[in-house]
Amino acid sequence: MGREEPTLCLSNNTVVPARELITRYTGRNGVADSLGISVNFFHLDCLASEVRLNVDLDVALTVIAHGCYRWLANRLRGFDKAKPKQLYRRFVETGGVVEVREGSVVVHFDKRSHNPILREAALDQDCPPIRWLGGLPLVFQYP
Repeated sequence: MGREEPTLCLSNNTVVPARELITRYTGRNGVADSLGISVNFFHLDCLASEVRLNVDLDVALTVIAHGCYRWLANRLRGFDKAKPKQLYRRFVETGGVVEVREGSVVVHFDKRSHNPILREAALDQDCPPIRWLGGLPLVFQYP
């Protein structure tokens, strides 16, 4: 399987031959790998998924993350065709401080050249209140 050490395969399925189990496993990895190629840099490590549930979760999270990056790209003027890696570097990997106040959750962004694009997108305006924080609204503040 592309590793120096032999692969250990554990299964409680005593009916299906080992060859069929391994073939099924590699097929699942193929699906996860092809999705990973299409979403590029944030692809989850499908080789770490020995259990079907984990493979399904890896694939689901990868597809959800890809959708989130596409949504973000469509909201940011001039970045509708940007790749997820570029969006991550310029917008997601942004430093700041999160402050939970009495009436809101305030995100204070560090000074960055792309902050005007984030401000224009007004991503916090469409955000519903955060239920698990007592229904507090989200507010972005820029320097």
